[in-house]
Amino acid sequence: MKRPRKRQFSVFLLSFLDIMAGGFGAVVLIFLIIDHNTMEVIESANRDQLAEVRLLDKRQEEGQQNLVKLRERVGLLKLQIADQREKIKNIQQEVDEKEEEVEEIERQALDQSETEKQLQSEIDTKQEELDKAKQMRDDRRPNTLEIAGAGDRQYLTGLFLGGNRILIVVDTSASMLHNTIVNVAILRNKDKETQLNSKKWIRAVDTVEWFVANAPITSQLQIATFNTEAKLIVDDGDWHDATDAQALEDAIKFLRETPPTQGTDLKGLFELIAKMKPIPENVFLITDGFPTTDDSNASRRRTTINGQQRLELFHRALDELPAGITVNSILLPFEGDPWAAGSFWALSHNTGGTFMTPSRDWP
Repeated sequence: MKRPRKRQFSVFLLSFLDIMAGGFGAVVLIFLIIDHNTMEVIESANRDQLAEVRLLDKRQEEGQQNLVKLRERVGLLKLQIADQREKIKNIQQEVDEKEEEVEEIERQALDQSETEKQLQSEIDTKQEELDKAKQMRDDRRPNTLEIAGAGDRQYLTGLFLGGNRILIVVDTSASMLHNTIVNVAILRNKDKETQLNSKKWIRAVDTVEWFVANAPITSQLQIATFNTEAKLIVDDGDWHDATDAQALEDAIKFLRETPPTQGTDLKGLFELIAKMKPIPENVFLITDGFPTTDDSNASRRRTTINGQQRLELFHRALDELPAGITVNSILLPFEGDPWAAGSFWALSHNTGGTFMTPSRDWP
């Protein structure tokens, strides 16, 4: 039998195939390895990115919500800003109006100030004229005494305070304690202090002081009192210059310390006036009614007296009044003498004097 022919062995062919197979296997192995790692990396990367995407989506959603809120807040702020601008505009308008009012007030104040200056200038001018007039008046006739009190109490009376010799006479009878008979009877039994504080008596003394204070400084003065007795009370009874303030003040002080008492003898007063040397030119008689007695025996025997009898005593007293004397009657109120006012008015009228019944707040 024929032996088969052996193939020829080629080293090149075998090695090539082995190499190719090995290389292909290596490539497949590398591909598998590389593909697996890549998927794991991709999956890991995808998970991280997905988480980041979700986080970003959440943040975006929150941002959208915040943006909506912010837009709403911005809208509210815009409305508030608009309101505030409107208020500011109104306030500015009010400020402008107030400034115009202030300017107008300042203009008016300036005009008023100018007017006040003009008025003050006129007042100053008038005051200077008044001061000059007062100075001229004071130079002509300054007050003999200074009377304390508030305001100018020199009412228009029509009394003529002239004359070289002025006699001021005040009634010091008990009726000068009050305006009514009952109260006079009550006060006659009171203590001296109460009698001196009688409003009527204080008023009578104030009236004496008023006449003394307003007498001309060129005249001579004397003060007399009368009840059942008439007497002169300034020093020794002589006439005193109106400038002798101390003597006149002492006489008024004497009156303020002497309460009214006893009855009224007008005849005795006129007899005293007739004895004065020289006799007065002007008499100011301060009384409240008719006399109640005189020095006649019939008068002394009376315990009571009526109005007609008092009128008779008044006319009897007139017979003792010297001629040429001006009598000014100042009649204070007192009940029980309905004819007193007319009789004293007639006395003043017939002698060229003035009759007055002063108001409650005079002098």
